[in-house]
Order: sequence, then structure tokens, then C-alpha cells
Amino acid sequence: MPQIGYSTKLLGVLGENISYTLSPAIHNYVFERLSIDAVYLAFDLKREKFRETIRGLLNLAYGFNVTIPYKEDVIPYLSGLSEEARRVGAVNTVKEGFGHNTDYFAVKQLVSAAVEGPRVCTVFGAGGAGKAVAVALADLGCEVLIINRTRERALELATRIVELGGRAKVSESCPEDQDVVVNATPNPDIIPDHCVKGRLALDMVYKPLRTSLTVRAERKGMRVINGLQVLVRQALEADRIWFGKSLSDEEVLEYLSARQLVR
Repeated sequence: MPQIGYSTKLLGVLGENISYTLSPAIHNYVFERLSIDAVYLAFDLKREKFRETIRGLLNLAYGFNVTIPYKEDVIPYLSGLSEEARRVGAVNTVKEGFGHNTDYFAVKQLVSAAVEGPRVCTVFGAGGAGKAVAVALADLGCEVLIINRTRERALELATRIVELGGRAKVSESCPEDQDVVVNATPNPDIIPDHCVKGRLALDMVYKPLRTSLTVRAERKGMRVINGLQVLVRQALEADRIWFGKSLSDEEVLEYLSARQLVR
């Protein structure tokens, strides 16, 4: 924990049931390495406490991240949204009351580096993470097929993407010609084995690191972007928004591994 003084900026991550989160370890390491006078905490908040707490947090904190289940709920309390957050319709990073979405940038950067010209992408999940993934893939030129437990939410997301100029539709199953399969739900086991195919598997879950999607995709010779890679990339993008600088993905991943914080 860094030394705290009167000028120390308060940051953190807001979510529910997030005792597993690696975000404090990541950001406090970055702050220490770059001599940033800030401290990063976890705010594990039950839904019934959200409304009364979020206003206070916005007044007290310089910035914070938002995770499940508040990426959409936080929007009405913010002073404004960045372009990508407005397009996605979800926020995972806040600076001085203004909302951003670094999940979007993380997915777009990692996928474009992993595969060239993805054409058909199947996304499981239509919540806050699913929105960021789906919009990012659509902006890369992918036709996005959305599979979600609640069809209405899937339809809402598909409609949003089409209105933004992309290609998307609700699906009940994965197509034969898919290039990318994505898990954007809390449960990577939800994806049937016959849907684990294509050139790339992307998993937004990082606890545990080696999920069933990761294992099955690797067995089939697919490239894999795991949830830890996404977590680190979006976290470092958040640091750049807050302070204009950050570290490399490789250094932070090595730090987490050396501290045995990932399994």
C-alpha cells in the first residue's frame, strides 16, 4: 500500500461480490512504479446501497473503475460520456465524474493484433462487457452474432450496433463460418463445445484464468485472448486517462505472475 497524504488521490473499482479483483494490485503497482500519488481500493457494494453510495464516491474519488453489475447503472450519475462510452452504452472507467469505456479499447486492440480481418464473430452475453465487446468487434468490420439468455437484451444490443452503422443480429446458435467466439458472461462454461471454433477465442473472465473456454480453444488449436490480458490492457488504458501515462502490459503481467496472483 502506498504512503497516503493530504494530496493523495483516491481511486478504486466499484462492483458487487468482487473480493477476487486484481485491480487494486495492478493499479497500486503502476502508481508505485511511476511515482503517482494515488491509492486504489475495492468498493464491494450491494445493489441496495448503490444509489446512496455512488453520489458520495463521485464527490470523493478522483476516478474509479466500474464492473459487474454497475457498468450501465452508473451512467445517469455522470456529467458526460466519451464517444466510445456513448457508442457502447456502458462505462467501466470514470475520471472526475466523466465516463469512459476502456474495455472497448482493450478488445479492439487485442483482437486486431491477434487476427487480421475478422468477418463473423459470435458473442455470448449482452450486458456491460458484452456491449463493449460487440461494438468493438463491429467497429473492426465483424458481423456480430449475439447469443444471450434474455433475447430482449440481445435484440437491444444488435439494434444499437446496426444504428451505429455496424452489422449485428440475434442468434440462437453459432454459424459454421465464425472467426471469433467470445464469452462476455460470468460463466465461460455456457458456451457449447460445438461453438468453440474459428481463429480466435476471447474470454472476458479472468478468475480462474484457465477457464473451460480457454482449455477447449487451445485443444482445438485456436488463438486465445484470456480475461487477464483484457483486464490488464483496459486497466492500463484507464491509467492513461487518469494520469496520462502507464506501464507496458508485459511488465504488469510479469508482476502479477511473480507475486503468484494469477492461477
